[in-house]
Order: sequence, then structure tokens, then C-alpha cells
Amino acid sequence: MTAVSSCSFTRAGIPMLAYADGSLFISHERLLVFSDLHLEKGRAMAGHSPLPEMDTDTTLASMQAAIARDNPERIVFLGDSFHRSHMAASLPERHRDALNTMLSGRQVIWITGNHDPDLPDFLVGSVHHELTLGSLIFRHEAGVLPRKKTINYIEISGHFHPKARLATRARRITGRCFMATTWRLIMPAFGAYTGGLFIDHPALKPFHDEDMEIFFCHACRIYRYAYSQVKNKT
Repeated sequence: MTAVSSCSFTRAGIPMLAYADGSLFISHERLLVFSDLHLEKGRAMAGHSPLPEMDTDTTLASMQAAIARDNPERIVFLGDSFHRSHMAASLPERHRDALNTMLSGRQVIWITGNHDPDLPDFLVGSVHHELTLGSLIFRHEAGVLPRKKTINYIEISGHFHPKARLATRARRITGRCFMATTWRLIMPAFGAYTGGLFIDHPALKPFHDEDMEIFFCHACRIYRYAYSQVKNKT
């Protein structure tokens, strides 16, 4: 399997580009998608976990690099952009400035998540529970879709932070991944301090289908596998 920094694929007739950093670009919409930033998780967890409070700086830097790479006209955040709603409201001014500067001049859509159902007014853009753009449906958590071959839309969501474990000749490696089925794409968490669920976790099993692919992100590279290949490698 060739290691590349991005993976092109098509769902519902729409060409997309999955990146090794966990972001997604839909070129015909000039649209960049991020999921589960969990900004300020380090600060939220500092009282009971030995985490340095540098996750927001790291995540914002990665986000800035992705925006510079694609220069999108629109950006969608798929929810849990902040680890807690109250942490969003008390975001330090330097982070507010950095966030709003990199988003300035673009159409920005914030999807609410279970961690951040209430978002502060200082954010650039608009807030939605979910969003439909043509045949694209954006929401935080994957919903129930009818299993019909005539479906002509694709649902793009986050929430579960999917990851996979692969066995190589040298060792086992774990990395976050995109889960791409016939009608939906579940994105990995973009945030620096996010864990995740393995793709065979019971919570993710209902979203599998026979054509599922895994775009596995590791060491700044992305690898494309049929799910049957991943199962054989675990």
C-alpha cells in the first residue's frame, strides 16, 4: 500500500479528498470540513489529568495549515469543536483572535455537538444543528439512513472518533481513520487530545456495510483499505 498524504474518493457522485491530518476537502464546493476539535480539553481536564494545556495551540496550528493548503470558501465544523460549552465561552482572547483571523472572509458553519450544544456569539459564522447542501448532509452524529441502492446523498459526520489498529511486519500501529460506507462518511477527530473508538466497536457496527472502506491516518500519511483487509490485519 502506497503511503500518501491525501486520498481521493467519490461518494454519491461527489469527488472528495481525505487528508492524513483528519480533514476533508470537497473541491466543487470549495468546502473544508473538520470534526471534533475538542478545543480546550487540556484546560478542562487539568484538574484531574496530567495533560499539558497546549492542545488548543496545537489544534489551531494544524487547522491553520489545512486552511492555507486548500484556501476554502466555506468551512464546516461537525460539532464538539469545544470540549465543553463553558470552555468555549471562556476561550482565551489570543485563541479567539487566532480562530477568527483564520476564518475571516469565509463562510463558516458550526454544527453543534453533544459536548458543545451552546456556542458563543464571538465565533465567526452561523450555528446549526445539522446542514444540507445539495446531496451533502452534515451532522455531528451519524443518523439512521434507509438501505436503498437509489440513495443519492452522502451523510458526513463525526462524534465517534474512529480509529483502527493494523499489524505490520514490524509492529502493531494504531491511528485514527475515516470510515467510508456507501452513503456515509464518519470522520476522525481532528483535535490534538482526542481518543476514539476502534472501528469494530459495538457503537460503530450498525454503520458498517459490505462496501466499507477505511482511510487510515498514521505518521502524516493516509492508507486506503477495504474493511475486509483491515479485519485481516488486526
